[in-house]
Amino acid sequence: MSHLIIEQGEAVGTEVSIPKDGMKFGRSPANDLELKDESVMLFHGRFFFKSDGSLWVTDFGAGEKTVVDGVAIDEYQLKVGDLVEVGKTAFRIINLSIDSEEDPPPKAPVPVALPVVQDDVVEEAEEIDLGFKAVSAAKKGGKAHKKAHEKESSFTHRITQVLISLVVVGVLIYVAMEAMKLSDPVTPNVAPHKKSFSLSYERVVGNEKNIYRYKLDLDQNRHLKVIVDDLKGNRHITEERVVSEPVILQLASQIDEAGFFEVDADRIGISENQYDLHDLTVQSSHWLQRIKVLNRRPPLQIKRTIDLIDDFALSEAGILTSFFKSQEELLVMAKLAFDRAETKYREREIRTVNYALAIKNYRDTVFFLETIDNKPAYYEKAEARLEEVSEMRDQRYDDLMFQTEQAIRLKEWETAERHLKKLTELIPERSDDRYDTIRSKMLNVERYLR
Repeated sequence: MSHLIIEQGEAVGTEVSIPKDGMKFGRSPANDLELKDESVMLFHGRFFFKSDGSLWVTDFGAGEKTVVDGVAIDEYQLKVGDLVEVGKTAFRIINLSIDSEEDPPPKAPVPVALPVVQDDVVEEAEEIDLGFKAVSAAKKGGKAHKKAHEKESSFTHRITQVLISLVVVGVLIYVAMEAMKLSDPVTPNVAPHKKSFSLSYERVVGNEKNIYRYKLDLDQNRHLKVIVDDLKGNRHITEERVVSEPVILQLASQIDEAGFFEVDADRIGISENQYDLHDLTVQSSHWLQRIKVLNRRPPLQIKRTIDLIDDFALSEAGILTSFFKSQEELLVMAKLAFDRAETKYREREIRTVNYALAIKNYRDTVFFLETIDNKPAYYEKAEARLEEVSEMRDQRYDDLMFQTEQAIRLKEWETAERHLKKLTELIPERSDDRYDTIRSKMLNVERYLR
């Protein structure tokens, strides 16, 4: 059963089936699905089913992001009709069901030929001559009846013995358990095993002009602390908060899939004028590993892990690892984000998702310029645009939701579905409370369309 069809790329029209245990995709031949595209990472992402049967796609966080219906994602629950773009390849979701492998038909039982035992043969075989051959005819005539009675009595006797034995064993087990309780009346309840996870990441860049330091610590109590120091720019920032358990479990899974534990040694180099350090320690259940990369380019697995930590720090503490870049670099990043935001703002009526993309890029612009004293002129424009497009999106949401509810009241399910798809593009952020409202209505409408 096919789940995807390739709509763009080398193999247009090819249908792809996702196995029960998922399917990794990327440029490496070691993936389940190899994509011959230089813009795609060696191990780019994975399609997989969750325990409830829903189909998801996850991005390993290295390089160009996976995009669903125009929105870059980390992990996303897919639905029929979604367009997943990976580099130059685009997949259309055509099926969400897990393939059910039929059990092979049971083999026909092979008849076993049992030996036919004749009573008279058995009697002769069991007959033992004790010197009493002269038996009366009357006794011989009653012999068969007596043996049948003896067999019946023996069978009943054995069944009784088995039942008695079972009762005795049950009583002994019960007595033993009660004795154990009495001998240790304060035995504490043992809590089920819980997966533990902690993380420490330090990034230091030093040269003759300045020293930048970024430190992130996440302990087993889910306490996150991020510290940023920029000596020349006189920036010193500390953020602390408690992270939800589902977010930590997702991060632990992503780091494992990124291949961090596959790296087996530090990468140490020498540089006269530069000190460039990545120091990363991850503890996940019974796995504990520390890797240092000094004055060397991080291997692919470490680069993926750092990108995941970068996204995690931004979403949970509002701080990027790139925050300690120079002011010149931040200005470049801010200008790029502002230009993208302006483009999406102008095209907001062409594609509904452009509302969300414009908001995201305006926010990035404001964020990159937040700690810079002499802000460029477009900073104030970015703030004003962010407020303006947010209000426009809110109004667009109200209008589409009104049309959706009206279509539902009239039982025009296809019309309701079209409005809800636009709402999904309008509000792609799972952190937005409206996202759950949209998903709930979509599931209800899809139930009537089946």
